[in-house]
Amino acid sequence: QYSQNNNMASSSLKDKDEGNYVDDVENFDEEEEEENLDPVEQKPRNRSFIARASTTGKSTFFSDQHGNLKFVNVIVRHPICIFFTFFAICIFCTLVLSRLVRREGQNPITEDTNAYDIYDARSIAYDSLRIAKEDVEDFYETNSRRLRKLEGQQVQEDVGDRMIWIYKAKTEDGLFTNEAIPIMRAAEATILEHEDYEKYCVLEYDLVDETTGETLPPQCEKPLSVMNIYYASEWNSTVAAEVISEFKTNPSSVDIYNRLAPCLDFSLFCDEILGTVSANATAWAEDMKVKIDSIIENWDGKGDLNPNVEQVTEFIAYMNLLFSKSFNVVFYLDSEFSVDNQKSMFSRSFFSWGQLLEGTDDEDESEEQLKEFVLDNLVEEWDKFTASNNNPVVQSYYFMGSLIFDIILRILSNDGLKAVGSLLAVFFYLRFMLGSWFLAAVGMFEIFMSLPLAWLYFSYIFQIKYFSSLNTLCIFIVTAIGADDIFVFMDSYKQSAGMGPEVLKDLETRMSWVYRRSGSAMLLTSATTCLAFLTTLFSPIAGTRSFGVFAAFVILLDYVLVMTLFCTSVVIYHDRFETKKWCCNCSFWSKCDPTPTEKAIEDYQNGVELKTDPISRFFKEKFGPFMLNARNRIIIGVVLIAWIIVAAIFSSKLEPTTTAEQFLDDDHPLQIGATILTENFPQTQEDRSSKVHFIWGLDEVDRAGVNQLLDPENVGTASFNSEFTFDAQCQTAILSACDMLASDPDLKEFILLRDGSRSIDCFVQELGAFNVDNNANCLDVRIGDWQDEDWQVSSDNLTTTMEAFVSKRACEPDGQSVRNYYQNIMGWDGSGLRYAGISIESSILNERRVLAEDTVRVHYDKFIQVAEKFDENVGKACKTKTIMTDLDQKFVFMNNQRIYRTSAVSSSMIGVLVSFVVIFIATRKLHLAFFATVSIFSVLISVIGAVTIAGWTLGVIEAILFGILAGFSVDYVIHLAHAYSHAEGDVEERVMAAYAEMGTSVFSGMLTSVVASIPLFFCTLTFFAKFGTFLCLTILFSWIFANLGFMGLLATFKISMDRKCL
Repeated sequence: QYSQNNNMASSSLKDKDEGNYVDDVENFDEEEEEENLDPVEQKPRNRSFIARASTTGKSTFFSDQHGNLKFVNVIVRHPICIFFTFFAICIFCTLVLSRLVRREGQNPITEDTNAYDIYDARSIAYDSLRIAKEDVEDFYETNSRRLRKLEGQQVQEDVGDRMIWIYKAKTEDGLFTNEAIPIMRAAEATILEHEDYEKYCVLEYDLVDETTGETLPPQCEKPLSVMNIYYASEWNSTVAAEVISEFKTNPSSVDIYNRLAPCLDFSLFCDEILGTVSANATAWAEDMKVKIDSIIENWDGKGDLNPNVEQVTEFIAYMNLLFSKSFNVVFYLDSEFSVDNQKSMFSRSFFSWGQLLEGTDDEDESEEQLKEFVLDNLVEEWDKFTASNNNPVVQSYYFMGSLIFDIILRILSNDGLKAVGSLLAVFFYLRFMLGSWFLAAVGMFEIFMSLPLAWLYFSYIFQIKYFSSLNTLCIFIVTAIGADDIFVFMDSYKQSAGMGPEVLKDLETRMSWVYRRSGSAMLLTSATTCLAFLTTLFSPIAGTRSFGVFAAFVILLDYVLVMTLFCTSVVIYHDRFETKKWCCNCSFWSKCDPTPTEKAIEDYQNGVELKTDPISRFFKEKFGPFMLNARNRIIIGVVLIAWIIVAAIFSSKLEPTTTAEQFLDDDHPLQIGATILTENFPQTQEDRSSKVHFIWGLDEVDRAGVNQLLDPENVGTASFNSEFTFDAQCQTAILSACDMLASDPDLKEFILLRDGSRSIDCFVQELGAFNVDNNANCLDVRIGDWQDEDWQVSSDNLTTTMEAFVSKRACEPDGQSVRNYYQNIMGWDGSGLRYAGISIESSILNERRVLAEDTVRVHYDKFIQVAEKFDENVGKACKTKTIMTDLDQKFVFMNNQRIYRTSAVSSSMIGVLVSFVVIFIATRKLHLAFFATVSIFSVLISVIGAVTIAGWTLGVIEAILFGILAGFSVDYVIHLAHAYSHAEGDVEERVMAAYAEMGTSVFSGMLTSVVASIPLFFCTLTFFAKFGTFLCLTILFSWIFANLGFMGLLATFKISMDRKCL
């Protein structure tokens, strides 16, 4: 009977017409079981997954009268046309995207300056002041009063940028040695001795020759460098020895001098201080002051290296003990330097660059000209000094704000090359598994094309303008998921060759079967992954929401391209490449004869066993039977449960980060320099601390109509309090608040000390002194005699007084105008004072440093208490509530850290729940959905536990990765669940069928993703390096728990698929 049917099939094959078999093949007697027997193994062919087409003879919207998909029919009949149509659409859309991006003429990646919860109290306070300040500045400019270049302003008068040299000793002798000092001097000489330095430095004006009284030409501001001391133009060794001897022989003399310092050095509190110290002690202190000042005044760096380096270092050590003199030296010393340890293993110097430069009209133009000068003339020399082999005693690093972007671009280029290596590895693995250069090339093309297509839809069709920097990670995400989809499609195609005449009737029927089977599996995983990424919409951070939505677009479009472009390429491969010899056969102009489908049906009828790859045979013949062995499952279960317990314990120990977040790899010079600045130096007055502002005159920002995804720049409009009045009562209350900040002992550890006193910016003090005497200087302001006069500015005279006041120089080190220096707390718009306030410098917050949430929160809570106290007096006097904030987003980021921590958990749980719902809807089996969810949850616990063991803490990067963890871990378990639910037979037969159908696809997808993640381990950017580790761990654990955990549970509990919803 079998032989007779074989002959019937063979004769029918002769009546073919361009690959379409005659209907005789349909007439096989389905009632005879022998037709389904393999003549070699005499076992029934696996028919668990034969998706029979409709035989009703009726056409539907999607299928023809034979049950074949109409779309697939078109692809099969016109593959070349369809392929190049889709190819052209991809290229066209990419060109359109490129043109649109170029037309906008700006960086497409949105700056994360507004990446925060816009409805949180910290961000509301921040934007209330920031936007109000911008509005005041804009109004001031429109009234023809230039904000940053007032009338009479000189070139290079303001600070445009700063550059820091950071030095690290290579020997135990430290940096202050005869060998190390000249090397540091040479590094700084690259700037100071450059012929054009004077054209770019900060210039000091109104200098007077103390001997002749003549006005001197402007000179470059002296850099902050210990070289100024060791290369002082004059050094009196005798006087220095006397000073050292006085403090060394009588340690209490340090306390005596510090007690008298406010009066001696600042002329403050003299009446109170002098009454507590003897006349002899006062005379001694005055004599010491003269000697010390005679030495310090010559620290100008214009001499030769002092031959007595040891004496200079010891003098520095004792100056560091005097709080009124320590500011002259402490900036250059590391935290361990002291009288007892006169070795500084680290040091730093500080250079200021001028603004506005000659020939420039605004800050941007000035900054660009400075940057061009530095890149063309200095960076190459700086890089020589930072080379590790430059010298044996000093390792140098440099840091300059305007160069950061160029350095990051350089790093991105290098990391990009590593990413290219990752993608090439994926390409060659695709080639190995698919056996075709053509299919591998088309596969990589469709993976790449999903990115620009998603970008076009995301930004220009749906008008989502917030394009987060996180979106760049999607190239690795889609590479992993896209390759997995390709393997699923190709495995379905390969397995279709053994499905008999029902599937191999013709290519249209075969491809419809492939399309239905692979499409449903990929649709399920793609939908689940998309929904998991869309759970980021619950995050209040716009950047995270943008990333989730964009990733969902990428996954969706990758699915579409696999089902269209790649499907078409498989038909072309079938028609023109598959049966031709040699891997590089390019005779695409001729079709395969016979076609692979004809050959497959012939082999089927002749009982030729379908060739399978070693991986497929392993899962079918080894792995499946292994998992069906109860003893093996017990061992695997014990190991997995033990690991989950360990991982859960470590996951519970995951704590928020308590150190600064690293942006770069530990070994990158920029990161090393930043770490040294953060960990090895004390906070000094020369460091640019973050200022905390207490403001009156503003209401909360108006957030009406704000949607950051559609308009990232719009975060609200400023609200000025109409009842705010800057009258005498309000001015007096603000001055009292300044005095309270300066004297309250509870605030001692929260406010930075400068020149021995708390750093408080109180423009009302300068305004009051100015109103009493237009010629009052900074010393007059500090002494405070003007407070005995009628100093308040009346409302009638406020405009006239403020116009003159804002143009004078403020009492601050950089010599800026009052308007420039106090612009954050003095809302003068040229016609009225819109808001007023006070600033204090935080003792720990720094614009270059990111601190742990708990550390910042202590300071935030204290300043909130201060603001509440101010509401009771200043608020009533000025008729407005107090707004407390900083403008460096330190308090905003503190709340972001909390959001990242909490959203990491919530997003993961939502992702797990979404996976459960989707699997249950797709399979309508509760036990499948439950077991799959257990697997996904186990992956989540395993990844978090593993990275905790590796030493990770919960920072921003980790929180974002954990938040998208569920989206990564669903694919493999869903593939196996889908295959199991669509198989036939008992539990064991379904397990074997699932492994046979999806084992290779899942394994190949896992291996591809792991290979793609390995090059990321070596990236310089911390985010990419951590993402590589995260991706690798997630993929490995997902594969383990899908194949061993999920399938093991199914094989163990043996729940019948015949039970409804169970």
